[in-house]
Amino acid sequence: MIIAKNSWLLKASCIVSFAYILMLPAMHQHVAYGYEETDVQRLIKANNCKNCDLQDADLSGFKLDRAFLRYAEMQKANLEGAHMAFADFIAANMREANLKGANLEGANFMHTKLEGADLSETNLRGTDMRDARLSGTDLSGADVQGADFKWAKGLNPEQKAYLRDNGAKNVPE
Repeated sequence: MIIAKNSWLLKASCIVSFAYILMLPAMHQHVAYGYEETDVQRLIKANNCKNCDLQDADLSGFKLDRAFLRYAEMQKANLEGAHMAFADFIAANMREANLKGANLEGANFMHTKLEGADLSETNLRGTDMRDARLSGTDLSGADVQGADFKWAKGLNPEQKAYLRDNGAKNVPE
């Protein structure tokens, strides 16, 4: 009798485990590759989207000055030409985001992950880039006057020279 009960329990746990394994790719796909439309609407309406999922979202040309986007997941988001002056991106994940030509004057990118992001031709005047992760970013043509790069990580020698030559402050050695 004990063997029969254990056999039934073993079969049940195998079925549950198999079902979980089948569902895992679907759950992972949502987490890794999509954005939440409700988060986009919350950002548009309230200009506040802390912890939002905006991965791959197209926010190009949006006017969201002083937006609050702390801890937002914004990998591969398209913010080309957006107006987001004085926005708060503290600790956001913006890897491979397109910020080309955006107005980000005075924005706070402290602790933000920007690896592989396109920041070319972007207005970064007076931004806070302290402890930002910047390996592989494109800073060509960016206006970096007065931007603070203290403790910024991942900058190559050419980027450091560009930043120093164009008025950025506290560029790491």
